[in-house]
Amino acid sequence: MKKTLAALALAGSLALIGSPAVAAEYPALPPQAAVSDGVVGPGESFVFRGQGFLAGEPLIIRVTPGQPPAAGGANIAGGTSFSAKIPVFLAPQELNASADAQGAFSLPISISEAGTYSLTAEGTQSGVVVGPVTVTVAASLANTGGNAGGAPLANTGAGLANTGADSGLVLWTLVGAGALAAGATSVVVVRRRAKAEVAA
Repeated sequence: MKKTLAALALAGSLALIGSPAVAAEYPALPPQAAVSDGVVGPGESFVFRGQGFLAGEPLIIRVTPGQPPAAGGANIAGGTSFSAKIPVFLAPQELNASADAQGAFSLPISISEAGTYSLTAEGTQSGVVVGPVTVTVAASLANTGGNAGGAPLANTGAGLANTGADSGLVLWTLVGAGALAAGATSVVVVRRRAKAEVAA
């Protein structure tokens, strides 16, 4: 009975210790992407979300123009600020983000030119690609009241979540290490007692 309990304690300790390593290697969530709003006004902020990446993995977010008038250029803002005019018909606009501890991301974006855009996210380490997700920037939804001259709205989205290690992870790692030490000690004690009983 004691041997069984010691073996179970050791197996439980290994499972506790092994969990963070497995989470770091494999995505915790299935790959998928979505936007908070599929139709927005020029300069209006929306959130591009996705999952299925490695924990803390750097990501490349691509915003590709579709139908005109977007083919003539657009101002695309992601994160806190970005407003350079680019010829988007030459190449998609790229933004950077990072996956959180569960392999997910959430990035506020605003596009000031009307048109249809396709958004994808690619993990730089895993190669996982989610999307494309389509967003339509409708000129008819332009903000003309209360905003001087209908100028594009500022990006008011919150920044990316902190993806550093949290105190809970450290605490559970220490608990797991303690459980592993207790399990190893139990195995040693049980073996010594068994040898002493055989010798007697």
